[in-house]
Amino acid sequence: MRQSGSQNLPVFRKATYRILGLSLLVAACPGLAWAAVELEGVEAELASAVLNAVSLNREVCEAPSWRVDAQFRRTPREIRSALEANGFYSSRITSDLELAADCWVARFRVEPGEPVRLRNVRAAVTGEGETDADFAGAVLAASLEPGQQLNHARYEQLKSDLLNVSRRKGYAAAEFNENRIDVFPAERAADIVLTFDTGPRYAFGEIIINQDMLDPELLTRYLDIEPGTPFDRAALSDLYNDLIDSEYFSLVNVQPLAANAETRRIPVQVDLAPGNRLVLSYGGGFATDTGPRFRVSRLNRRLNDRGAQLSFSTELSPVLSEFLVTYRFPYGDPREEWISFDSGIKREDSDSTRSDSLEFGARRIIKRGSDWQQTQFLDLLVEDFEIADTRDRTTLLQPGTSWMRLRADNTIRPDRGDRLYFEVSAASDELGSDTSFIQTVAESRWIRTVSPRARILARIRAAATWNRDFDELPPSARYFAGGDNS
Repeated sequence: MRQSGSQNLPVFRKATYRILGLSLLVAACPGLAWAAVELEGVEAELASAVLNAVSLNREVCEAPSWRVDAQFRRTPREIRSALEANGFYSSRITSDLELAADCWVARFRVEPGEPVRLRNVRAAVTGEGETDADFAGAVLAASLEPGQQLNHARYEQLKSDLLNVSRRKGYAAAEFNENRIDVFPAERAADIVLTFDTGPRYAFGEIIINQDMLDPELLTRYLDIEPGTPFDRAALSDLYNDLIDSEYFSLVNVQPLAANAETRRIPVQVDLAPGNRLVLSYGGGFATDTGPRFRVSRLNRRLNDRGAQLSFSTELSPVLSEFLVTYRFPYGDPREEWISFDSGIKREDSDSTRSDSLEFGARRIIKRGSDWQQTQFLDLLVEDFEIADTRDRTTLLQPGTSWMRLRADNTIRPDRGDRLYFEVSAASDELGSDTSFIQTVAESRWIRTVSPRARILARIRAAATWNRDFDELPPSARYFAGGDNS
């Protein structure tokens, strides 16, 4: 299908476009004919809208001639209707159809005439939503002002926007009291009269949750919705996202039920289906500091009906081997706060150090704002180590806190993102540790995509330790250069 230029274009330009298009097509597909609907006399944007409304524009060369002829005779009405939708009520249309043995070409020449313009516009919102900023914003965005060219699509969009706001915010009885466009083609004028009565705003009703996997008390902690508060679909969308992000469920359906006109409330039903309880992951690789390595982990995402989770992970390599067990459960708001306990053993045998360690830890993970996550921790470490000529055993009780901010357009493979991390920890011989020190860590990572095949990854890490005797520090509290992350 092809559209020629408007009548205002020079003839030689239209001819050039037509010859060029046909030449390219014939060169690519010798012997192939091309069906075409040509529209002249209107600007490109309007021509595109008109051609979208023309049924003939979807016919092919192989269509029977009787069907092409019937569509051709119907086309002027379709063109006129499309023009009127854009404010042209006095158009003139002439047409010509060429039927050849292998294909056809239909030409339509349009004189749209002077457009109809808005003369009087009255768009009003009444009812409880009269002062609602969302309704006022919809009327303002429609920009229906006297003197503008009549455009039926813009008027219909305003009606749709008003109805969408009413559905989203719980105006269940909203309706149009007046809703019309009066067109006077001879006067080139149109009047709009629109009155939208929102009626009362309904509130949330009963929240019905259908599931048999988790303690109902846990699920209520995901709810920011309370019966009796003003209805808002945005709250339902937030609830849906929070339940999906919990990873407890394979299916989440949050659906408002029929509004109750007597109580002016809208009940909500939540249907949940269990997700996979067990997740197994494994992988391998090679690093300059550890050599070949293999890692496997197993996670139980729903250990009990209180939402607790249990994970086991192990990593094996000639230099570094470790085994870690973590038990975690939601505390307070499960979207923002978790408690975890972990324990693990670790063996490291490198060119510069040898160590065997046993560690127990407790953590409280709290979401702070939209981007930040804080972790408060207390770790107990027992480590036998050998560095150079120093061989020792150290016991450390380390309290600390860390802050992390992660921003990315994709959490799996980001094209753009950054990560900030800060940590402060300490140990004291007055609190059961074998040595005293204070340690700080700051790290930033940055990713930017510069082309489909290239990304820039940058990382900077700074750390400092203050202590009385450096030789007493175990390897886990020191910094070593080298490796794939150095």
